[in-house]
Amino acid sequence: MKYYLGIDGGGTKTKFSLCDEAGHILAEYIGPTCHYLQCGLDGITSLFDEGINEVCTKSGISPSDIAFAFAGCAGYGDVEEDCPPIIEAVKASMKDIPFAVGNDCENALAGALAGADGINLIAGTGSMGCGISPAVKESLRCGGWHHAIGSDEGSAYWISWNLLKEFTRQSDGRDEKTALYDKLRQALDIDSDGQLITRVIEEWDMDRTRVASLAPLAAELYDEGDMYAILIIECAAEELADMAIALYRQLEFDGSYTVPVSGTGGVFKMGARITEPLANILEENGMTYQEPLLPPECGSLILALKGAGVEITDEITGNLK
Repeated sequence: MKYYLGIDGGGTKTKFSLCDEAGHILAEYIGPTCHYLQCGLDGITSLFDEGINEVCTKSGISPSDIAFAFAGCAGYGDVEEDCPPIIEAVKASMKDIPFAVGNDCENALAGALAGADGINLIAGTGSMGCGISPAVKESLRCGGWHHAIGSDEGSAYWISWNLLKEFTRQSDGRDEKTALYDKLRQALDIDSDGQLITRVIEEWDMDRTRVASLAPLAAELYDEGDMYAILIIECAAEELADMAIALYRQLEFDGSYTVPVSGTGGVFKMGARITEPLANILEENGMTYQEPLLPPECGSLILALKGAGVEITDEITGNLK
């Protein structure tokens, strides 16, 4: 029996999953982030040592029994010269295990489409698109240029940033006041409009996660018919669609079939509010929206199996579910 290790390393947590050659998941372990800018290169090695030991102990196998491992690491590939030291940090924990390293958007794509070609849009705290095609075998990325320069379009942070911007316009009288104004004051727990600066910039230090936590308010206001919240969410869908369109063009799909596009991340929990306008734009451009088939951690297992030359069958994807 051969075994395969998948590692889904996000900016908050890292999930280790071990499966057999039929796709049965035997053990899992969750640790902290493996983003090298947060935990350091030594932190990657120690975390991976711990995760590999945990899943092997739980399943009663030795690390030497693992035929292949895929590690999706947040931040990998963002800075080209940082890739070799990240690989070395992973290698130090893999010992004799054959492995590959990629960005965590790659295993999100593999999970969302169960290993098939197509595009996945990630819209959580930040945003990014990732795709692969028959013509372009290496995955391509789009977006994710960092919120500080106005990127992460369509993300929870971007939606929240636009809510805050609209609040300032309504406070100034540049736009008429709507429910957005009152509900944002309540959410920020401020007594005067000027306290927004104190709360968000000074107390929160513009923390991306805290700002992004305001995004569900947009969905609530959308349901109440607030025209500005509706516009913000529709613009978020347009921004995400732009990423898919750019990837579609660069991946050189030949137009012989409708390319599947899936969406993962917290923004997609808004459901039809975001997916309906997104789907409409995609359909106009040779693509179709579909719900994710598998979560990112299963995508890391698919890439581990593929890395060992295993053909991904319906039986395997069914077992991974």
